[in-house]
Amino acid sequence: MRLLALPAAALALGAAPAGGQAAPAATSTTPAPGPAPATEITLQPRRHLANGAAPLLVRLSAPLAPGSPSPTLVPRVAGSWRAEGAAEVFTPASALLPCSRYTLVISGRTQSVGHAPLGRRRKLHLAVSCPSITALQEALAHLGYLDARLRAGRHVRLPRAHESRREAALSIFSPPPAALVTYPANAPPVRRGQLNTITRAALEVYQSDRGLSVTGSPDRQTWLMLLDDLSTDRRDPRPYTWVQVSESQPERLWLHRGARVALTTLVNTGVAGAETPHGIFPIYLRFVSTSMAGEDPNGTRYDVPDVPWVNYFYGGDAVHGYPREAYGFPQSNGCVELPIEAARTIFPMLQIGDLVWVQ
Repeated sequence: MRLLALPAAALALGAAPAGGQAAPAATSTTPAPGPAPATEITLQPRRHLANGAAPLLVRLSAPLAPGSPSPTLVPRVAGSWRAEGAAEVFTPASALLPCSRYTLVISGRTQSVGHAPLGRRRKLHLAVSCPSITALQEALAHLGYLDARLRAGRHVRLPRAHESRREAALSIFSPPPAALVTYPANAPPVRRGQLNTITRAALEVYQSDRGLSVTGSPDRQTWLMLLDDLSTDRRDPRPYTWVQVSESQPERLWLHRGARVALTTLVNTGVAGAETPHGIFPIYLRFVSTSMAGEDPNGTRYDVPDVPWVNYFYGGDAVHGYPREAYGFPQSNGCVELPIEAARTIFPMLQIGDLVWVQ
């Protein structure tokens, strides 16, 4: 059997068989691209911020696309956002305020390179902590309201006069590791990191001086005022003042103003059964003149009008003027009694929060 020769074209790939229609030419197709993945937030600030001066960071799933909006803070905080790779970083001009709350708003139009926008707005509620008691003590000592000085080791920077607001914020959120050294040395002793009587009293003097509610507690308004005063170096115009009472006979009182004794006088303290309490107490109430009533240890009632120059420091016990024939030994019902003229002299030197130290 003979083979018939076929035309060369019929041997080509895709040629139609004899007498049929030509087959359609083969085509190559590329699959259509799928939707871009959505932008994701991979890291955001903690809800509780210990340091309001530290930067805030929001990290996305890829570097930020050109034109993508920056997050915002409500209430507004002076500062700037900058892109760092896949992150946006906010650095406050000074700090987020202590003991305050903010809302971080991330726009739904936020977009990473190669990704679709975030899609919906996100809100993160932030709470800035109140600084520590150590920071409070260092601030009060720096401003002259606490009977202590800061002593730091090598390579530790202590607060300076007229710090910038950011430097002041850094010092209250991250206080330098300095020792608090009682000054003058014979003043009531300070304990670092403890909101004890001495620190509370110093805070009361500060709050009274600055027109704040005198609570002895470092609340938000107190911290905002301290931040302002540290950045302007507004110091206590008065020397640190306290009263020292000795029950060693003859009983005496010394009024200290800084390293100087401004006045010394004989006094009377409480008799047996109505002893004057020992310890360190802040003055909490003052009168130019007031009435005093009560009961002596022997049960006798008394009601004395017009007691002058009164400084209450413990319950019903006060440093005040009282007329006696002699002074220097126990005669009172628990108060510290001074000669009238001595009481008149020291009254304008004292204020709410000044300490009375009975030894």
